[in-house]
Amino acid sequence: MPSIGAAADAIAFAPTAQILEDAIASLTRDGERGGGAVDAAVRREALARYAELPVPGTKPGRTWRHDYTKLRFDDLTWSSRRGTLPTAPVRPADVVQSADVMLSLSKHDQPALATENAGGLVHLGATYLAAPQGAAADPRAVVVPLADALREHGAVLAGVHGAIVDWRNDKFAALATAFQNCGAFVYVPDGVVLDAPIQLLFSNVEPQTEAVFPQIVVVLGAGARATVLERHVGEGEPLICGTVEAQVGTGAQLDYVVVQQAGESARLFMHRGARCGRDAAVRWHLADLGGTLARSVIDARLDGEGSHGETAAFFFNTGAQHVDLTTTTDHAVGNTTSEVVVRTAATDRGQGRYFGNILIRPKAHGSDASLRDDALLLSKRAHIDSVPALEIAANDVRAFHGATVGSLDEEALFYAQSRGIARADAMRMIALAFFEPAIARFPSEALRDEVRTALDQKLDDATEIDG
Repeated sequence: MPSIGAAADAIAFAPTAQILEDAIASLTRDGERGGGAVDAAVRREALARYAELPVPGTKPGRTWRHDYTKLRFDDLTWSSRRGTLPTAPVRPADVVQSADVMLSLSKHDQPALATENAGGLVHLGATYLAAPQGAAADPRAVVVPLADALREHGAVLAGVHGAIVDWRNDKFAALATAFQNCGAFVYVPDGVVLDAPIQLLFSNVEPQTEAVFPQIVVVLGAGARATVLERHVGEGEPLICGTVEAQVGTGAQLDYVVVQQAGESARLFMHRGARCGRDAAVRWHLADLGGTLARSVIDARLDGEGSHGETAAFFFNTGAQHVDLTTTTDHAVGNTTSEVVVRTAATDRGQGRYFGNILIRPKAHGSDASLRDDALLLSKRAHIDSVPALEIAANDVRAFHGATVGSLDEEALFYAQSRGIARADAMRMIALAFFEPAIARFPSEALRDEVRTALDQKLDDATEIDG
């Protein structure tokens, strides 16, 4: 069993044709011990698209500190391998030992890791930590590494894997496809209702500087219901670039939750997309709290009449963090509904951009869509751009979008102070309450409490808050 630490066969990463050929050769040698889930020809095509495609978004402003055209890949390594984990996935442990490496997961304050779960996978960087046989999980659901799923569940994956996120038109999705080295497959069959969440954990420990390219595929059968929690924690300076593709069957309901608390030097680029059948619902919940640079793209395509898409997302940038968030709701047919609620905030030198898109296609009559985005600036040097957009090509529809950018409300501060609350406490209270419209939509009280605690900690760590 290969070691979990810095593997002797790790490849110095750069997005070049030669490094890709080295990665393909490594996956070929490892066979079933590796995490490869993309055909070599597709990888080569994806790298070519990465080189051709323009950088996403608008050109950085004069004060922008992050420029996608100048991304550096120095000191990163690429590998794909497996280790062992002597406890069930996503169970708390004071110390997890695998081969010759000791990994402390408990040093991260992650309350949700201690909650009951219906199954899960743990990755340390790109390494899948395989659980022993008999680990507690709901036997009605399938939760396996994506590479295994291709061999064992190919018929379910057909038409989903590589078909929902359009990597041919997204630069970083193309990079993720070219160098995919880990991932997960979640399948909830027809009629199965899971009470506990399925948790997918990606952790990095200092001083690892891995290039991690996960692909996650979720398939819910007709009438199924499930919550999937994707979590990023840890330290180090990894590059995480991946995709999530979800197929929600007729009448099914998926809550997909992302709690991103990667180390302060991490860079994360994730493109997540879902496709909904008749009377199906997908609800995206995103808390982007970590990393130095994060780009999150969330798509919901409503393909069946009666389907519903919902997005509740927020980020809070402190220090020199930068987050780019893009949401797109695509009403492909009529009689579909959607809601988007986004709350963004920045303090210190934090920066962010939000692009919110609602697309109502021709013949999608009877669609009902709304988007609300509010941004809060807590210091003079913080900056957030907000760009909501509507594209309507059908009649008899309802569509609404609204956006605000502002600072703390002086009248609210005065009111709180008049009730005996100190100004600093009032500022904190108002700032935390600002995020509640997004947090309240998260699917469990445990998750809501967790993200509130994380926000509270970020306020503690902020060096500048202007009242």
